[in-house]
Amino acid sequence: MTQPSDASLNPLPCGDILVVDDVPPNLDFLSTVLTQQGYKVRSAINGEVALKIAKAAQPDLILLDIKMPGMDGYEVCRLLKANPITQEIPVIFLSALDQTDEKVKAFNLGGVDYIPKPFQAEELLARIDNHLKLRAAQSEIQKLNSQLEQRVMQRTAQLEKEIGERLRMQEELVHMATHNSITGLPNRVLLTQRLQQSFTQAQSNPTQRLAVILLKYNKLQLVKNSLGHQAVDQLIVAIKSRLETITWPGSLLANFGEDTFAILIEAFRSEEQITQFAEQLQREVTYPFHISNHLIYGQIEVGIVLHSHKYQQATHILRDAATALSQAQAEGAGRIEIFNSGMHQRTFSFFEVQNELHRALHNQELILVYHPIISLADNYLNGLEALVRWNHPQRGILSADEFIPVAEETELILELDRYVLRYACQQLKEWQEQNLLHSSFKLHVNISSQQLTQRDFIDYLDRILGETQIDHQNLAFDVTEYGLMQKTDVVLATLEKLKRYQIMVSIDDFGTGSSSLSYLYSLKIENLKIDRSFIHQMNNTTKGLKVIKAIVNLAHELGMSVTAEGVENSVQLATLETLGCEYMQGYLWGKPADGKTITAQL
Repeated sequence: MTQPSDASLNPLPCGDILVVDDVPPNLDFLSTVLTQQGYKVRSAINGEVALKIAKAAQPDLILLDIKMPGMDGYEVCRLLKANPITQEIPVIFLSALDQTDEKVKAFNLGGVDYIPKPFQAEELLARIDNHLKLRAAQSEIQKLNSQLEQRVMQRTAQLEKEIGERLRMQEELVHMATHNSITGLPNRVLLTQRLQQSFTQAQSNPTQRLAVILLKYNKLQLVKNSLGHQAVDQLIVAIKSRLETITWPGSLLANFGEDTFAILIEAFRSEEQITQFAEQLQREVTYPFHISNHLIYGQIEVGIVLHSHKYQQATHILRDAATALSQAQAEGAGRIEIFNSGMHQRTFSFFEVQNELHRALHNQELILVYHPIISLADNYLNGLEALVRWNHPQRGILSADEFIPVAEETELILELDRYVLRYACQQLKEWQEQNLLHSSFKLHVNISSQQLTQRDFIDYLDRILGETQIDHQNLAFDVTEYGLMQKTDVVLATLEKLKRYQIMVSIDDFGTGSSSLSYLYSLKIENLKIDRSFIHQMNNTTKGLKVIKAIVNLAHELGMSVTAEGVENSVQLATLETLGCEYMQGYLWGKPADGKTITAQL
């Protein structure tokens, strides 16, 4: 054994080394060399002592002599590796034996190196240094692996949390997409899904019966306008709570719209039972709701569909339930309607007419005909009423009754009115240019009440009058009695603006509108047209004649002239003359004709 050189003294390493050797000089030599290098050195003279020291305070490295009395180095190494506390300590065998089989045995027992005696101190220190560095690297790797595992565990926990949060958010999104935010009830989406499931089951079970009930509370808009949106929300929740108390077990209560609820019933005995349940719903909702210190009174209209195996899709059942509800609303407050195929046909026909009417206005398929208005004083043509007809590409000429009601339920009536007004003014201009009209002649154009409430109507009228340059005095507007009573203040303001044009305003279909007569005093009306239904009954009953007489006298007292519509025979004509009616209109004098025919007659 040789002493290390001075070069090997720097830099001083650190580490805890256990030296095991039964020869004291060997222990002293190794302790001296290692201590000089900066190592902490502990010594053991036999295997038993070495095992106790290693177990008590694990060294960083063990230098282990093989040949020792009692317990040799191989046995010490085996016991070290068998103990979990010491099994990771690297062992370098020291032996005077330099045989291959001895080395193999040493390595098989877990030794990390084998240094034969005598050895060079520099070699011993180099190997110790390498193994300590390797152990330090392994320790660092173990530490890094531990940190990595910790990070993986933390990240895994974080990912699990994120996944859980995402799943929770997805569940919330699904809930939001399938439930009403105010009531928490299933909405139309979930109702459709549930109905489709029930519908599929019913297809395979002919005895299963389904019913869908739609109900609409008829005072929500009034509450919204008077008390605000928050009160509406409170009212909707109150309605929902009340409906829940009487909805049959196993049925599904859902929101079909803001003010509409739906109930899916999957088992019932008869149509009568469903009707009785609907009546119970109506009675329950009729009781007032206490909202924002106010009592709210209202009713519900109900539409019902009873499942039929002709249905192929759940959406069709909901469509027909909505149709039945619309029919109930049209019939009046508190109505219950059960869907039938005729309802769908009427709705679909309405839809078709509406779409085709859009096209007709764009393609100018609408034409005007003119119905004579006769002065009873001299049996002379006093004016004409412009009537619209539809020259349908497939169905031919259609009367106004076949499309005007559709237009009046949509905004198409506004476009239709202006279409008729434009072409009527153009025709009037042609007659004026040909000097065919006398000064008192009036061309009557029907104007809807919706038109009179439009802010730009007067501007549109100015534009038409400017384009055609007609004499305004030959133009008259006919407005229905019912129309004049809608939004009276707005209509009155428009009629006041019409005064400067000297355009006569006439009440059309008088007697068929609402019953109040007070509006006649506030509206400056020059002519009143008695509806044809009164004329037809005039000579059949004494009461009918008295009604006509009363209308004529009322009109005259208010400074209005009177035109009788629907005059078809000489008896009616004679009676009207006796009553003092100024003008008549009807088939007795002639049917409506197109512009060319009227031009020839003029």
